[in-house]
Formats: sequence, structure tokens, C-alpha cells
Amino acid sequence: MEARTGREKQVYKKGSIRQVAGCVPVNKTTKKILLITRRKKKGGWMLPKGGWENDESEQEAAIRETYEEAGARGKVTSLIGVWDHNVINKKTGLPKATFSFFEMEVEKLEEKWPEMDERDRQWFAYEDALKVLIKPFMREVVEKCSLAPSNKRSKKEFSESNINKNLKDTWNLKFSAIVVFFAFLIWYLIKDNKFISILT
Repeated sequence: MEARTGREKQVYKKGSIRQVAGCVPVNKTTKKILLITRRKKKGGWMLPKGGWENDESEQEAAIRETYEEAGARGKVTSLIGVWDHNVINKKTGLPKATFSFFEMEVEKLEEKWPEMDERDRQWFAYEDALKVLIKPFMREVVEKCSLAPSNKRSKKEFSESNINKNLKDTWNLKFSAIVVFFAFLIWYLIKDNKFISILT
């Protein structure tokens, strides 16, 4: 029931870029997204995320942080993408952090979780989640999740294009088979002089 604290095990790339992992927790039945408030329940909604540590995989870090901050458990279905922090380290000229977000299908919400006294959680419809998220890059993350209408359209278009392609390939195959059949038939008739006898 205790959340990990400290950065002793924190993973950094290029010596200074903190690696952060998080999830877009979704309910495929209700088509809603689970968001949390900032620490100490200060205003604004965000996605659960936190530091990736060196004794776990990036995906495991995302799952752990989603449980610690939102009390959500489920299965990760995909990596949505990676975003650089918009704040640049003046000394290195590199982003202060890199955020990797996964999509999680929530299977259970725990009644008690490590940061329940520090954060609230709430389900939001897709459009409402975009309105309340306080970080612009998190809106971009949500726009790439499976609940996004644009993703549904692209998947539908992809499916339809595959169907059309398969139909075209089937007709091409049938036409080729017919041509081969008649070519073989003509060759067979000519070979035994049957074609000439038919004509005469």
C-alpha cells in the first residue's frame, strides 16, 4: 500500500533525461478514461505517470504508477507513444524528461490505494477528458488512444480498404485461372489436331 518515493533507482538517458512512464486507463465498455488530480488534490486533472526505475521494465513502471496514483489494475494493450518534456535543461540542451504512455484496459479499481489520500480519481468521457486535462501533451496522448474517433475512422477505413483489396485480388485470381484454362484447352486441341477438325 505504499508508493515508491525517491529517485535512487530512477532511469536516466544520456545522463540527464528522466524516463517517465504512464498509462491511459480506459474502460472499453463505457468508453471512458480514468483521470487523477495532482498531489494533495490540487486543481487539475492528469494521467497517472511516474519515474521508471532500474529494477523494472518501462511497461511495469507504467502499471505500477497507475496503481499507486489511481488504484487501477488491468492489462496493457499497446504503447501509445513517447513525448519529450517541453522544458529544456539549460546545461545540457536536452529535455528534462521523456514520457512513454501505454494504454491500459482497466479490469479493477481498488477501494484503497497508496495515494488515495493525495489524489482524487474520476471517469471521463473522451471529449470531456480532453477538456479537463491540464497538460497539452497529455491531450495529445489521449487523442492517440483507442477511444479517439479519428483512430476508429482510420481503423474502419483500413478495414474497408483491405476488403476491397481482397475482392480485387480474388477477381484477378479468377481471371488468371480462366485464361490459363482456355490456353491449356486450345493447346490440347491443337496438339491432337482436334482444333482443326472442329473448325473444318
